Amino acid sequence: MKTPTEFVEEWMETICSNNVDAIVSLYNEDAVLLGTLDSKIRKGSSEIKGYFDFFVQLKPCGKITEIVEKDFGHRRFAIANGTYDFDLTENDEQTTTPARFTFVLDRVGTKWKIHSHHSSKLF
Repeated sequence: MKTPTEFVEEWMETICSNNVDAIVSLYNEDAVLLGTLDSKIRKGSSEIKGYFDFFVQLKPCGKITEIVEKDFGHRRFAIANGTYDFDLTENDEQTTTPARFTFVLDRVGTKWKIHSHHSSKLF
């Protein structure tokens, strides 16, 4: 089983694929998302998909710049906090958006799933 850090790195690789279905598959069906560029709280797969339908239009890709993980309960539940930089493209212009994150992860079978994800831009 991947460590929480390895899972968050997989999440970033999946974001870079710009494949909405693959991204949403990393979240529990009843997960909560507070997206980097969103003012809404998204609950459940349908609402989370709505956010990523918008987000992938910006061709996001990024890198994790710092991460701290804490595993609770023998890989049943974990929290990963840190920072990442997103490269976003709008009107053929690329910008970098630094942000901070918190992932709350549940183990489902032998894999991590995102239970709650908060991401906010750093200013």
